[in-house]
Amino acid sequence: MTIAKKTIIITGASSGLGAALAIEYANINVRLFLFGRSEEKLLNIELHCKARHAEVRIVSVDVQNQQLMHDSITKICQEHKVDIIIACAGVSAGTLVGPETSNQVNKILNTNLHGSLHTIIPALPFMIKNKSGNIVIISSMAGLIGLSSAPSYSASKAAVKIFGDALRGYLQQFKVKVSVVIPGYIDTPMTAVNDFPMPFKISAAKAARIIIQGVQKDKPVIAFPLIIYILLKLVNLLPTCLIDYINSKLPGKPAFD
Repeated sequence: MTIAKKTIIITGASSGLGAALAIEYANINVRLFLFGRSEEKLLNIELHCKARHAEVRIVSVDVQNQQLMHDSITKICQEHKVDIIIACAGVSAGTLVGPETSNQVNKILNTNLHGSLHTIIPALPFMIKNKSGNIVIISSMAGLIGLSSAPSYSASKAAVKIFGDALRGYLQQFKVKVSVVIPGYIDTPMTAVNDFPMPFKISAAKAARIIIQGVQKDKPVIAFPLIIYILLKLVNLLPTCLIDYINSKLPGKPAFD
């Protein structure tokens, strides 16, 4: 008996967590559509996935481009029943050398927030019609508290978390699942620029395995490490003046420029 291939769309697949997810998902029963800005890097990830016998197609596009994302996602959904779509593309920068510039804020929000929406929204009518599918949104522990070291990054990750939570409730009637991923520090190019201790940092491959297991179990929230998740939940119960004091002592994160 032939097993139907699962169709999986992953953005931000050219490096970091997105690339790790692509490689971990890759097997003979999977059809991967890998989105990223760098065609060269995507081709490298494609080779790794094909070595695991997955069917792979790469799409070199910036998630900030709403029209191209809409056209690309729509075309895939018209040709295949999409089982999993992962909005993983993201960028990060902070306030180490001063307040964030408008360009930095716009780039972070356009990539992390609007890029996620550009990924998910075109697929919704098809998933609703099929009454199946998993939407996976990558948020962050930084989305649980407004970090003074990375205001726009925190805001973008808080926004996608709330969007995912709301979307999950709406899509329940259509049997479409939504998982919001809230990771701590992962060893990726995004965290490589951080010049401060990163407790409980794990490899991208390990993070990808945790996420995949969570999606398989239809977990609404996939948070790790759990101790940091619980700690941040408790911090939000403190008086605002105390939260502000703690926040003011956080180490800085480099800016783009």
